[in-house]
Amino acid sequence: MIKKKEVSLSLYNPKISVEYVLPTEQLEFSGMPQDIIKRDVENPLKHLVIIHARGEAAGFLELDESEDRKKYSNNPDALLLRGFSVNPKFQGRGIATGSIYALQNFIRIEFPDFNEVVLGVNARNKPAKRLFEKAGFEDTGRRFMRTSGEQIVMSMRIEKQHKA
Repeated sequence: MIKKKEVSLSLYNPKISVEYVLPTEQLEFSGMPQDIIKRDVENPLKHLVIIHARGEAAGFLELDESEDRKKYSNNPDALLLRGFSVNPKFQGRGIATGSIYALQNFIRIEFPDFNEVVLGVNARNKPAKRLFEKAGFEDTGRRFMRTSGEQIVMSMRIEKQHKA
């Protein structure tokens, strides 16, 4: 197992390869990093993030500040988490959980104007919902339908660091 403190996040760097193929059952719920990068790398409202574990690129996520986030939250200071995945060769080792724990501090440093992260998790994706709950996300009660099925909207507040 990889400890939470061994997982970190960084903004996308094209010199770091984040290419992997997700199993078919996961592709239903998330896109492949290389496809998301190709689509969004030039969009200033889409922030591509690499998940690192013990110095290796182990996963990917996107923080979106486009109009899409308004489906998930009325908070103008919310970021939408999407495209979250862990490279299959690293799955089952605590990296997904560690990356969500690392998200609080990452957003405080890289996106200090934002105070909430929201996401939609497919109602059928019970392992992902459990992961997000365990790491501090709460079900907001908001629901909407997408082509892949009902989305459960979850939210995590970003607590500001208090100066001593």
